[in-house]
Amino acid sequence: MPDQEINKALKGAEKLVAALKASDGSPGDHLALLKQTDKVRTELEQPYDIVTRLLENMSVSAALYTLIGTGALQKLPEDGESISAADLAEAIKVDQSAVARPMRLIAANGITVETAPDQYGHNMLSRILQPTAMGGFFLVCMDFMRTWVRLPEYLKTHTPEDLYDPKKSPFAWASGHEGLTYYDALNLDVEKRNIWNATLQQMEKNMPILGMFPFASLKEQVKKEPERPFIVDIGGGRGQAMLAIQTECPGAFGGKLILQDLPIVINSLKPEDVPGIEATIHDIFTPQPVKNAHVYFMRRLLHDFYNPVCVEILKNTVSAMGLDSRLIICDMLVPERVEVGGPMELYWLDFSLMTISGKEKTLTEFHEMFDTVGLELVHVYHSSVGKTAMLETRLRR
Repeated sequence: MPDQEINKALKGAEKLVAALKASDGSPGDHLALLKQTDKVRTELEQPYDIVTRLLENMSVSAALYTLIGTGALQKLPEDGESISAADLAEAIKVDQSAVARPMRLIAANGITVETAPDQYGHNMLSRILQPTAMGGFFLVCMDFMRTWVRLPEYLKTHTPEDLYDPKKSPFAWASGHEGLTYYDALNLDVEKRNIWNATLQQMEKNMPILGMFPFASLKEQVKKEPERPFIVDIGGGRGQAMLAIQTECPGAFGGKLILQDLPIVINSLKPEDVPGIEATIHDIFTPQPVKNAHVYFMRRLLHDFYNPVCVEILKNTVSAMGLDSRLIICDMLVPERVEVGGPMELYWLDFSLMTISGKEKTLTEFHEMFDTVGLELVHVYHSSVGKTAMLETRLRR
């Protein structure tokens, strides 16, 4: 390896050590440390190393997916004891080697622990990666992976226009449900949809809620007109955004917090899941029934759709807005050029969205949509983490 590359890696490692010493432990700082670690490795990797690393990552994912999908990972003893590959295989009715080989692969990567030859027990990672925990996030990611693998076939068998048709998305086609939208297909399996909802809550690290638009700055406005709803969270899932905003706006300043989503989401909630929040059923493709709220809020919603569909959704909300209502949109903003070594979540998320007929958008695209529906952009609030931003809009004056 050339001395120049060694020197770059050394400087990167020194920067990493300094950053570790100065770390404040915040989520943003944690992500920055991981990025700096990646940069050091990038300076050292040769093309063969890169291909090998990609293969290793894919094989570990496939092994973990196999073990979760067959129920083997869930059979590891919860009491701290270990179990043999043979007993695991017997419990799930498969050949022993079909358990032993993927178990070795994940154990080699620190997921589970081998206590004796072909004998396995839980560790912190194998517990966290159970389907009821972060394993749910992993399963959602693997659903996208299954579609990515079939993208060449999809693109060869569909017209370019099909990619933009919500009922002909790669995901729906690959899952055997072409003719349904992504969410219609997802909602066919209530258990899978519940895992998906929980996954969104687990993704908050990559897409923050607070620290952008100053919700607390509306205190006097809300207290002056408490009869108007404070915030209407449109397509807000299990209320994770509203719950976070409550910590910044105690008691919602006497106003009402309204959470809106489809029946399959709202009906899964208990009152204790969303204290102080009114959970209601609403379809974003119908006119907004709550009029003249102080704030209408769309977080991680518009990126699920291409621009013409977003315009339809926006029109349904604009029709309900008052003269001083705000519509705040929280999504990631695609920069003009790719930042090598920069935040990756924007790009893997955008590539995932391509499979469901959605996309992350540029600020120019948002301006075009706002102009079409009669909105104007007031301010862009950027997050200190990644490419997330909140766009504050109002009726065009």
